[in-house]
Amino acid sequence: MILILQDIRSLHNVGSIFRTADAAGIKKIYLCGVTSAPVDRFGDPRPQVVKVSLGAEKSVPWEKVDKIEDCIASLKESGFKIIAVEQHRNSIPYNNLKISKTELSKTALLLGA
Repeated sequence: MILILQDIRSLHNVGSIFRTADAAGIKKIYLCGVTSAPVDRFGDPRPQVVKVSLGAEKSVPWEKVDKIEDCIASLKESGFKIIAVEQHRNSIPYNNLKISKTELSKTALLLGA
């Protein structure tokens, strides 16, 4: 399973997601829109992310992508199923999702705006 983070503004939230992704065995994180990478444009670690991620930013592969549309299109071409995570009265509770182990390897969770 992989994650797509769209427009997550809080650096602490990004760090927390990295830490949780590491514990959950997430294979890769795509950072889209204004979602900040764990390092700045000079390659220096962002203290707010690193403080919360506790090193997970080094063990979970990540990629910064400008346009989420390009990211999703590429993943779909590679056979990924995209699942948006949101709170809505028509949402399906995560524990009611029927996903096989085989399907998990080709599933992307979309978090954010």
